[in-house]
This record gives sequence, structure tokens and C-alpha cells, in this order.
Amino acid sequence: MQHYARLFTVTTALALIAAGAQAAVTISSNATQNMSCSNGVCSPTATKAVLNAGDLETLLGSGNLTVTTTGQGVEARNLDVTAPVSWSNGSVLALDAHNAIAIDSAVSITGGGGLVLTNGGNPRQLAFGRPGNVTFAKLSASLVINGTTYTLANSVQSLASDISGNLSGAFALANDYDASGDGTYSDSPILPDKPFPGSFEGLGHRISNLSINSSAAEYVGLFSTVGTGGVLRDIGLTHARVISAGRAGALAGYVAGDVGISQGLIIRTYSTGLVVGPSAGGLVGQNNGIIALSHSEARVGVYRQYRQGNDRGGLVGQNNSVIDSCYATGGISGSIVGGLVGLNLSPGAIINSYATGNAHGGAGSLGYAGGLLGFNQADNGENGTITDSYSTGAATTTILHHHQYQPGGLVGYDGAQAGSMTDTYWDTDTSGIANLSQGAGYPPNDPGITGLTTQQLQSGLPAGFDPSIWREDANINGGLPYLLDNPPLK
Repeated sequence: MQHYARLFTVTTALALIAAGAQAAVTISSNATQNMSCSNGVCSPTATKAVLNAGDLETLLGSGNLTVTTTGQGVEARNLDVTAPVSWSNGSVLALDAHNAIAIDSAVSITGGGGLVLTNGGNPRQLAFGRPGNVTFAKLSASLVINGTTYTLANSVQSLASDISGNLSGAFALANDYDASGDGTYSDSPILPDKPFPGSFEGLGHRISNLSINSSAAEYVGLFSTVGTGGVLRDIGLTHARVISAGRAGALAGYVAGDVGISQGLIIRTYSTGLVVGPSAGGLVGQNNGIIALSHSEARVGVYRQYRQGNDRGGLVGQNNSVIDSCYATGGISGSIVGGLVGLNLSPGAIINSYATGNAHGGAGSLGYAGGLLGFNQADNGENGTITDSYSTGAATTTILHHHQYQPGGLVGYDGAQAGSMTDTYWDTDTSGIANLSQGAGYPPNDPGITGLTTQQLQSGLPAGFDPSIWREDANINGGLPYLLDNPPLK
């Protein structure tokens, strides 16, 4: 299927970043080494080079500056910012990498200057590590990423206004924003009635205390709908509170796309807080596109009149397409619930992902619960699939009537054909499900699902897990497998 080819592009890009980490130009607090700077250009003289952040700021004081990974007969490939950089005049800093750019510290443009980021034309190879971000003090400053000029906004309201005037444009958040002063929105603050087909770049910033309570809208989140071809990236929604009568997520209610042709993309995003709706996910209500390198710590569940309902997941309520290299940690309650995804419809694919939150099913008329996924469905000869993934949370259900199935360590109900699960695992200690036949609540002994103890999960990567994607460290994620390019918050 074509959408798997696009997924391969995402994962391959991440592997290239990791593999090329030894060859890089690093902007750091260390002394400048193996760099040549003249005529407004700094380039490496060796594949491993350092440009001191203070030296860079001094050079910017004299005018525009380009830092590149390509020198005379030398290609350092990647560029990494590991020390704070700030300038106040009108100079423009251009960071030009053959491969990847990682911004792992604060970059601050306090005057009317600008920033140009270029990384081989591949927007997936731009990463903001913690606490990396880019802050603009003036909205008149310039931001260009891979040849596209972005409009800067400094609040939810200004972002919504800018986007409504140019749906297919490119926009960026200039700073962290506290939305507590906005009050409670009655609908999605950005494009409540239409999809967003443009590009939004959060620049590593956070929007905190967003509050939405909608009684009528079909899709609810910061963005109602990410349209076909739309991109949301590098943004965190913290302490969000989203309550909806429709599909709800902190970031978006719906990610659109025609599977295999063109999809909305959400990448390097996260959420914390509370999300409630008949169909709800901590990050996204329903996914028909691609969600990669993202996570949610939000609680997802029931509230007053919205106790009934179906699919609820720690990251996504309903998945119809691709979730790659993601995780969720929040607790979930509802009818069809999973630690990561509530309902996975064919040809939905969950790849290289995990969940640690508890999932409790039975708040409505059903009661499917799994540590990772509530219900996996096949349709028209295609299966929902899960590969190279695991869960540790407890899955429980409230027995209501004869439709009730027992919970599953990984999946509540697997309605797909045998072979839909590959190299998938659940923790038999923390889940409370020690019966090795109960990887799926139904059917028993579902092939491709393996129960492991906590100690077994900590003692080395499970079979099938790619060491260029997964790592283990006793000091990270409780010693359990974690994603190299999407590490857990500390």
C-alpha cells in the first residue's frame, strides 16, 4: 500500500539522523574548532566541528551569517544547536545542513532580524529537543524554512486570525503562550468549521491552559481538522482541558486524508491535561493521516453527559491510517478503550509505539479494553495492524451483559485475521494480566502477541525491535524500551 511507502520515508529519516550524529557541526559553549569563518559564512574543515555560541553572536553583531555543514572537500551532514544563542540587531542567521538540524537549546531573535533553516529539503529532519525552541520578540522578524516563508503569531487568537485569512499558508508560533486569559472556548479556536490544509510550525513552544467546552461541534481541538496535506508540528499543548460532544483531541479533532494518496501530518507534538468526548484521544480524536514522533500524557475519559460513547485512546480515539513512533501515558475510561488507541480500523497501522496508562472499559454499552488498543478491525480484505509495539498499563472492564469480553494485555478485541500483530508485547506484571493466552481479550492465544515480565522487558530489547529506533537505559523510562527519537519527558 502506498501509505506504507510514505511511512518508510518518515522512519528512514529518523534513522539517518541517529546514524549521522557523529558527523556534525555543533553550536555549543565549547571553543570553536575545525571551523572556518569569513565573508559571512562559517563552514567546517572536518566532519566533526564546533562553533562557539559566543563567537557566533559576535559574528552576527557585524551582519548576516550562514553556518553550513558543507566545507572545502568536507561534509559534516548535520547541524546541532546545544547552547543558547541570542542577537538583537537586524541580522539574519542561516543554518544550512546537508542532512538534519537539531535545535536543543534556546535560539532568541530579540530584534528585527531573522532565521533561515535549510536541511536538504526534508522537513522531517528538523527537530526541537528539550529545551530547544526558537523565540521571536517581534512579529515583523523573518522566518524561512526550506524556502517557505512563515507568518509569525504570538497568541492563539492572532494565529487563528492569520490562518483564517490564508488557509493554505505557513504559520509559526513565535513564543510560549498561556491561554488561561482566553477563557473557555465554545468551539475549536482555529478554523472551527473548516479543515486546515496549510503548515503550522510550533518552533518547540508550548500553549498552556487551553480550555474548550463544545456542545455541538463534530470535531474539537486547538485545530478542528487538519486537512489533506496539512501539517502540524513541534508544538506542545500542556494542561489542556477539552470537553466535546463530538470527536475530541487536545491538538485536533480530526486528521484528514485519503489513505495512500495524500494525508495530513502531525509530527513531534505532545499534550497533557484532560480530553473528554464520545470519541476522544489525548492528542487527536480521529486519525486518517500520519502521526509520528508524538506523545500524550493527557487523561481521556467520561464527564457528565458524555459518559456514553465508543472509542477512546491515550493518544488517538480512532485510527484509520498510520501512527509511528508514538507513546501515551495517561489513563483512559470509556466503552472501547486502549492505552494508545481506542479503535483501529483497517488499514490502520500502529508501528514502533507503546502505552503505559491504565485503560478501563465499560462506561457505555460495550466494554473492550486493551493495554495498547481497545478494538482492532478488519474490513474489505485489509486488517488493522500493530508491529514492534508494547504496553504496560492495566486493562480492566466492567461486566455489563453478554457482549462483554475480558480485557487483553495488549488488545481488547482483535477482529483482524491472524498475522495482524507482529512482535508485540505486554507486561504481565504491571498489567495484572498474567495469563499468557490473554494478549488479546479475544481471541485467546492471538498470534504475534507475547507476554513478558517487567524484568524481561528491561533485560534487553524484545525480539523484532530495531536498535536504531529503540533503546534501553536503566535511568530512562524505568529501564523499559523507549524511542530514541522520541524519548519520554524526565
